[in-house]
Amino acid sequence: MKVVPTMSVQSAYLAIKDMIASKELIGGERIVYNRLFEKLLVDKKTLKKALIKLQTNGLIIAVSDEGLVVRNFSYTDVLEIFDCRIALETMAIKQFALHGTQARIDDLRNLLVPFEKGPLSAKVFQKINYHFHDIILANSGNRYGYELFDKGNFWLCMEVIGLKRPLKEILQEHLDMVSAIHNRDAARAALLMRYHLENSKQAFLS
Repeated sequence: MKVVPTMSVQSAYLAIKDMIASKELIGGERIVYNRLFEKLLVDKKTLKKALIKLQTNGLIIAVSDEGLVVRNFSYTDVLEIFDCRIALETMAIKQFALHGTQARIDDLRNLLVPFEKGPLSAKVFQKINYHFHDIILANSGNRYGYELFDKGNFWLCMEVIGLKRPLKEILQEHLDMVSAIHNRDAARAALLMRYHLENSKQAFLS
């Protein structure tokens, strides 16, 4: 039976990316085309283009005698990504504190309002956590820094390993950063971001 495509290449790419992030497809697992056809209801051409994009971005790799497999983030990969995040995000939050518009600072604060009594869902909070960091990076004024973060697929790696610390602890660190940004205290904001990411790195090492 002919499969009628129901999504674009970009939509198929994002769907498979989500499957990797949610561990529906795990690191080291071989890509099974028929499974993806049935799951996504895409044609072969669309799926092939989506997989090429995933391969270009380093999320899947070609392995001899196995074909395409999901990239397995190693222990070293994760540590190096944390180090890159610390370098990029301390720079970004400093610039955001100095030059970010009040509207964007309000957006950052408003993200956290629903969680003031404490995060209830790890899955929901992980999405909020992503948007929190993304707002800072996207509004730092450094386009290349933001593109580096995106092309490095740092966030996908973070989604795969998950949040390793108590959610209330992470939330409080976010609130402290918002306070420093609101006061335009760039040095303190950068210090708090470093502290926040170092804590996450140490939790992974534990």
